[in-house]
Amino acid sequence: MAKKIKTMPGKGFYPEDLSEKEFHQILINMLEKGKVDEVKDILNQRSVVLRDNDELKAIDYTEFFKPEFSKAADELDLAAKTSTNKDFTEYLTLQAKALRENDPNLDCVADKKWATLQDTPLEFTIGRECYSDKMTPTVVKNSRLKDLLDKYNIPVYAKDNIGVRVGIVNPQGTQYLLGIKKFLPLMAEKMPLKEQYKQNITASNNVKQTMVDAHIVDMAGANGAYRGGISIASNLPNSDKLVIQTGGGFRNVYNKDLREAKYADGAEKKLNAVLNNSYHKYFSTEALHDFTILHENLHSLGPKEGLEMLGVYKNTIEEFKADMGSVVMLDELTKKGFYTLQKQKEIITSLIVGYTPLGADINNAHVTRNVMQHNYFIQNGGIVFDNEGKMKIDFAKITACARQMLKDAIEIQLSKNEKMAKSYIEKYAVWTNELDNLAGKLKAVDTRLNSYLYSPIAKKLLKSL
Repeated sequence: MAKKIKTMPGKGFYPEDLSEKEFHQILINMLEKGKVDEVKDILNQRSVVLRDNDELKAIDYTEFFKPEFSKAADELDLAAKTSTNKDFTEYLTLQAKALRENDPNLDCVADKKWATLQDTPLEFTIGRECYSDKMTPTVVKNSRLKDLLDKYNIPVYAKDNIGVRVGIVNPQGTQYLLGIKKFLPLMAEKMPLKEQYKQNITASNNVKQTMVDAHIVDMAGANGAYRGGISIASNLPNSDKLVIQTGGGFRNVYNKDLREAKYADGAEKKLNAVLNNSYHKYFSTEALHDFTILHENLHSLGPKEGLEMLGVYKNTIEEFKADMGSVVMLDELTKKGFYTLQKQKEIITSLIVGYTPLGADINNAHVTRNVMQHNYFIQNGGIVFDNEGKMKIDFAKITACARQMLKDAIEIQLSKNEKMAKSYIEKYAVWTNELDNLAGKLKAVDTRLNSYLYSPIAKKLLKSL
């Protein structure tokens, strides 16, 4: 039965029967009537949109979900009274206040504090990410509507899903992350076309980015939803948030137990299915973690302004940039001696195998970017196939391909051109016979369709009660 259910682009943020065409026309009509503030509320990150006769109206999350937000705020206030860490206590209090009031500035203040939490023993995040909403970004496709939005200076932001994560910081893993942090200014310097956009991280500034490795106790909301993949790391806030626009910092959180369970699950069977035997020695779960670290850091680099103009393609290009930037910066850090040549090969191999797509899903930014990069690698000789249809890797060509693709992604982001992004994605996000063969081999050895939360520390805590 689930196969017959059609996913709606509004994903619960908009009326289920609202089509893209009707959505655009309603906004045009409202703007022509001078209802600028109302349209701004409809196109922001934190509102549920309902029908209002022949128009639409937006209700802020703090009002629409008032019972849920109020209860969560009460729990945070109780936790603040128990906390013995001054910074953590302050953050909990600020976050509780933000949940109770319709004021984006309160979110900004809480986010700014959250992004500074480097030395707290506990990890707690209320994360807001905009990957699900496929309706809001379509407005840039309508030229008449886009002209009106530009005229009234109305920014367009996809709706946020809210996810919650609770964990205990792992000090050893965190120290490893901080060893990479010192190279962020170097990475920023090595980004292509860096002179054409404002750099968030430079050699002369204090890097506003905290990083922690954490044992996850629980994940809820969008973070813990039943789906094909649970995020093993995050770099927040996203660039559309007020905290970033006003000079705040980022926070990277890595989910130790989740990644170890995910990477190790059936790894040998997957390698035997798709990778030539002579390359098995280069695969490791530790290397996949190294790649994830690079990927999350790359989200802090590159253009941040005007990306919403890429519409529904914004997230795919951003994820693509982070992946290809990771391979480029891996090469730069290897030259600096942080990684060995052996480790460089391990990270590339683990990326190729770990990110081999299982199918084409143009509605998923992560899947689409995997299809794109594998196709590019295959077309340019970075990936070749033996007589059994298994992958062999030319490491030099992979790095050369990544440098070109990173430059391509930056150019698209700088263009702020939705059609340019669409054309590039359609060129490489093609489901080929080679990819279908790889996916078939992987599906034959891994029949699990969805990820699951793995939290051994939660069980230990429950036993101690």
